[in-house]
Amino acid sequence: MQRRRAGGRARRGRESNRRRSRADSPMKTRDRILEAALALFNEEGVAKVSTNRIATELAISPGNLYYHFKTKEQLVEWLFRRLEKEISPFIDAGDSLTALDDVWLTLHLAFETSEKYRFVYVDIDHLAREYPRIGVRIRKMTAGAINSTRAMCRNLARLGVIVAEADQMDSLAFHIVLTATCWCTFARLVPVKDPASMASGRAAYHALALLNPYLAEEARHYMNYLRGKYLK
Repeated sequence: MQRRRAGGRARRGRESNRRRSRADSPMKTRDRILEAALALFNEEGVAKVSTNRIATELAISPGNLYYHFKTKEQLVEWLFRRLEKEISPFIDAGDSLTALDDVWLTLHLAFETSEKYRFVYVDIDHLAREYPRIGVRIRKMTAGAINSTRAMCRNLARLGVIVAEADQMDSLAFHIVLTATCWCTFARLVPVKDPASMASGRAAYHALALLNPYLAEEARHYMNYLRGKYLK
Protein backbone atom coordinates (compact mmCIF):
# COMPACT_ATOMS: atom_id res chain seq x y z
CA MET A 1 0.00 0.00 0.00
CA GLN A 2 2.81 2.38 0.96
CA ARG A 3 4.71 1.47 -2.22
CA ARG A 4 1.63 2.29 -4.31
CA ARG A 5 1.27 5.68 -2.58
CA ALA A 6 4.98 6.36 -3.06
CA GLY A 7 4.73 5.36 -6.72
CA GLY A 8 1.74 7.66 -7.20
CA ARG A 9 3.62 10.59 -5.64
CA ALA A 10 6.61 9.93 -7.89
CA ARG A 11 4.42 9.85 -11.01
CA ARG A 12 2.68 13.06 -9.97
CA GLY A 13 6.08 14.64 -9.37
CA ARG A 14 7.32 13.64 -12.84
CA GLU A 15 4.14 14.91 -14.47
CA SER A 16 4.46 18.20 -12.57
CA ASN A 17 8.08 18.56 -13.73
CA ARG A 18 7.05 17.87 -17.34
CA ARG A 19 4.31 20.50 -17.11
CA ARG A 20 6.78 23.03 -15.72
CA SER A 21 9.26 22.10 -18.44
CA ARG A 22 6.63 22.60 -21.15
CA ALA A 23 5.66 25.93 -19.59
CA ASP A 24 9.27 27.11 -19.40
CA SER A 25 10.35 25.87 -22.83
CA PRO A 26 8.35 28.32 -25.00
CA MET A 27 9.72 31.27 -23.02
CA LYS A 28 13.31 30.09 -23.50
CA THR A 29 12.77 29.57 -27.22
CA ARG A 30 11.08 32.95 -27.49
CA ASP A 31 14.03 34.68 -25.85
CA ARG A 32 16.48 32.84 -28.09
CA ILE A 33 14.55 33.99 -31.15
CA LEU A 34 14.59 37.60 -29.93
CA GLU A 35 18.33 37.50 -29.21
CA ALA A 36 19.12 35.97 -32.61
CA ALA A 37 16.89 38.50 -34.37
CA LEU A 38 18.56 41.37 -32.51
CA ALA A 39 22.04 40.19 -33.49
CA LEU A 40 21.10 39.70 -37.15
CA PHE A 41 19.18 42.99 -37.39
CA ASN A 42 22.16 44.82 -35.90
CA GLU A 43 24.66 43.14 -38.23
CA GLU A 44 22.75 43.10 -41.52
CA GLY A 45 19.74 45.38 -41.18
CA VAL A 46 16.06 44.56 -40.80
CA ALA A 47 15.28 44.54 -44.53
CA LYS A 48 17.86 41.84 -45.31
CA VAL A 49 16.90 39.41 -42.54
CA SER A 50 13.91 37.09 -43.01
CA THR A 51 12.19 35.00 -40.36
CA ASN A 52 13.47 31.88 -42.16
CA ARG A 53 17.02 33.18 -41.79
CA ILE A 54 16.49 33.65 -38.05
CA ALA A 55 15.09 30.11 -37.78
CA THR A 56 18.11 28.73 -39.66
CA GLU A 57 20.46 30.63 -37.36
CA LEU A 58 18.82 28.94 -34.37
CA ALA A 59 18.54 25.51 -36.03
CA ILE A 60 14.78 25.46 -35.48
CA SER A 61 11.98 25.02 -38.02
CA PRO A 62 10.20 28.05 -39.50
CA GLY A 63 7.02 26.64 -37.98
CA ASN A 64 8.58 26.72 -34.52
CA LEU A 65 9.47 30.37 -34.97
CA TYR A 66 5.99 31.09 -36.38
CA TYR A 67 4.47 29.59 -33.21
CA HIS A 68 6.09 32.42 -31.21
CA PHE A 69 6.10 35.27 -33.75
CA LYS A 70 3.69 35.26 -36.66
CA THR A 71 5.50 38.00 -38.60
CA LYS A 72 8.81 39.85 -38.69
CA GLU A 73 6.91 42.95 -37.61
CA GLN A 74 6.03 41.22 -34.34
CA LEU A 75 9.71 40.49 -33.75
CA VAL A 76 10.65 44.10 -34.40
CA GLU A 77 7.85 45.31 -32.11
CA TRP A 78 9.01 43.12 -29.24
CA LEU A 79 12.60 44.27 -29.62
CA PHE A 80 11.47 47.89 -29.78
CA ARG A 81 9.44 47.30 -26.63
CA ARG A 82 12.62 46.12 -24.93
CA LEU A 83 14.44 49.24 -26.11
CA GLU A 84 11.67 51.47 -24.75
CA LYS A 85 11.81 49.73 -21.38
CA GLU A 86 15.60 49.87 -21.09
CA ILE A 87 16.07 53.45 -22.28
CA SER A 88 13.10 55.08 -20.53
CA PRO A 89 14.92 55.54 -17.17
CA PHE A 90 17.55 57.66 -18.93
CA ILE A 91 14.97 59.68 -20.85
CA ASP A 92 12.91 60.24 -17.71
CA ALA A 93 15.98 61.32 -15.72
CA GLY A 94 16.16 64.74 -17.38
CA ASP A 95 14.03 66.44 -14.74
CA SER A 96 16.37 65.35 -11.95
CA LEU A 97 19.81 65.94 -13.49
CA THR A 98 21.59 68.85 -11.82
CA ALA A 99 25.33 68.21 -12.31
CA LEU A 100 27.53 67.60 -15.36
CA ASP A 101 28.90 64.28 -14.12
CA ASP A 102 25.32 62.97 -13.71
CA VAL A 103 24.47 64.23 -17.19
CA TRP A 104 27.52 62.50 -18.67
CA LEU A 105 26.76 59.20 -16.90
CA THR A 106 23.13 59.28 -18.05
CA LEU A 107 24.17 60.02 -21.63
CA HIS A 108 26.80 57.26 -21.48
CA LEU A 109 24.27 54.65 -20.35
CA ALA A 110 21.71 55.87 -22.90
CA PHE A 111 24.27 55.53 -25.72
CA GLU A 112 25.13 52.01 -24.53
CA THR A 113 21.45 51.08 -24.76
CA SER A 114 21.15 52.67 -28.21
CA GLU A 115 24.18 50.69 -29.36
CA LYS A 116 22.60 47.46 -28.08
CA TYR A 117 19.55 48.13 -30.29
CA ARG A 118 21.40 50.03 -33.00
CA PHE A 119 19.30 48.58 -35.83
CA VAL A 120 16.47 50.87 -34.72
CA TYR A 121 18.61 53.96 -35.30
CA VAL A 122 20.42 52.74 -38.42
CA ASP A 123 17.17 51.55 -40.06
CA ILE A 124 14.93 54.23 -38.57
CA ASP A 125 13.53 55.42 -41.92
CA HIS A 126 12.83 51.87 -43.11
CA LEU A 127 11.11 50.96 -39.83
CA ALA A 128 8.91 54.07 -39.86
CA ARG A 129 7.82 53.37 -43.47
CA GLU A 130 7.35 49.61 -43.28
CA TYR A 131 5.89 49.43 -39.77
CA PRO A 132 3.78 52.59 -39.18
CA ARG A 133 2.88 51.63 -35.61
CA ILE A 134 6.55 51.45 -34.71
CA GLY A 135 7.11 54.73 -36.52
CA VAL A 136 4.54 56.38 -34.21
CA ARG A 137 6.32 55.01 -31.15
CA ILE A 138 9.74 56.14 -32.43
CA ARG A 139 8.40 59.67 -32.87
CA LYS A 140 6.83 59.59 -29.40
CA MET A 141 10.10 58.41 -27.85
CA THR A 142 12.04 61.12 -29.69
CA ALA A 143 9.62 63.84 -28.54
CA GLY A 144 9.95 62.59 -24.97
CA ALA A 145 13.74 62.70 -25.21
CA ILE A 146 13.67 66.31 -26.48
CA ASN A 147 11.31 67.41 -23.69
CA SER A 148 13.39 65.66 -21.05
CA THR A 149 16.65 67.14 -22.38
CA ARG A 150 15.06 70.60 -22.41
CA ALA A 151 14.13 70.11 -18.74
CA MET A 152 17.71 69.08 -18.01
CA CYS A 153 19.07 72.25 -19.66
CA ARG A 154 16.69 74.38 -17.61
CA ASN A 155 17.86 72.67 -14.41
CA LEU A 156 21.50 73.32 -15.31
CA ALA A 157 20.70 76.96 -16.08
CA ARG A 158 18.78 77.41 -12.83
CA LEU A 159 21.76 76.09 -10.86
CA GLY A 160 24.27 78.21 -12.74
CA VAL A 161 26.03 75.32 -14.51
CA ILE A 162 25.19 76.86 -17.89
CA VAL A 163 24.20 80.37 -18.89
CA ALA A 164 21.65 80.26 -21.72
CA GLU A 165 18.40 81.84 -22.86
CA ALA A 166 15.22 79.81 -23.36
CA ASP A 167 15.60 79.62 -27.15
CA GLN A 168 19.23 78.52 -26.77
CA MET A 169 18.18 75.74 -24.40
CA ASP A 170 15.54 74.62 -26.90
CA SER A 171 18.25 74.42 -29.57
CA LEU A 172 20.60 72.57 -27.21
CA ALA A 173 17.95 69.96 -26.42
CA PHE A 174 17.21 69.45 -30.10
CA HIS A 175 20.88 69.00 -31.06
CA ILE A 176 21.73 66.70 -28.14
CA VAL A 177 18.87 64.36 -29.14
CA LEU A 178 19.85 64.69 -32.80
CA THR A 179 23.41 63.60 -31.93
CA ALA A 180 22.13 60.66 -29.90
CA THR A 181 19.70 59.55 -32.63
CA CYS A 182 22.22 59.72 -35.48
CA TRP A 183 25.35 58.53 -33.67
CA CYS A 184 25.11 54.83 -34.63
CA THR A 185 25.01 55.73 -38.33
CA PHE A 186 27.59 58.51 -38.11
CA ALA A 187 30.08 56.34 -36.18
CA ARG A 188 30.22 53.95 -39.16
CA LEU A 189 31.29 56.77 -41.48
CA VAL A 190 34.15 58.23 -39.45
CA PRO A 191 37.56 56.99 -40.69
CA VAL A 192 39.21 55.77 -37.49
CA LYS A 193 41.81 53.05 -36.91
CA ASP A 194 40.06 51.76 -33.82
CA PRO A 195 36.24 51.50 -34.07
CA ALA A 196 36.11 51.19 -30.28
CA SER A 197 37.16 54.83 -30.11
CA MET A 198 33.64 55.71 -31.28
CA ALA A 199 32.03 53.82 -28.39
CA SER A 200 29.41 55.13 -25.98
CA GLY A 201 31.79 57.04 -23.71
CA ARG A 202 33.06 59.17 -26.57
CA ALA A 203 29.55 59.58 -27.94
CA ALA A 204 28.40 60.88 -24.56
CA TYR A 205 31.31 63.33 -24.49
CA HIS A 206 30.45 64.77 -27.91
CA ALA A 207 26.79 65.16 -26.96
CA LEU A 208 27.77 66.84 -23.71
CA ALA A 209 30.29 69.06 -25.51
CA LEU A 210 27.36 70.86 -27.14
CA LEU A 211 27.03 72.63 -23.78
CA ASN A 212 30.56 74.10 -24.05
CA PRO A 213 29.61 77.59 -25.31
CA TYR A 214 27.19 77.98 -22.39
CA LEU A 215 29.19 76.50 -19.50
CA ALA A 216 29.90 78.60 -16.43
CA GLU A 217 33.59 78.86 -15.52
CA GLU A 218 33.50 76.29 -12.71
CA ALA A 219 31.84 73.69 -14.93
CA ARG A 220 34.60 73.92 -17.54
CA HIS A 221 37.02 71.97 -15.33
CA TYR A 222 34.91 68.81 -15.63
CA MET A 223 34.63 69.21 -19.40
CA ASN A 224 38.42 69.59 -19.60
CA TYR A 225 38.76 66.33 -17.67
CA LEU A 226 36.42 64.53 -20.11
CA ARG A 227 38.24 66.06 -23.09
CA GLY A 228 41.53 64.66 -21.84
CA LYS A 229 39.95 61.24 -21.30
CA TYR A 230 38.14 60.82 -24.63
CA LEU A 231 40.08 62.96 -27.10
CA LYS A 232 43.57 61.53 -26.63
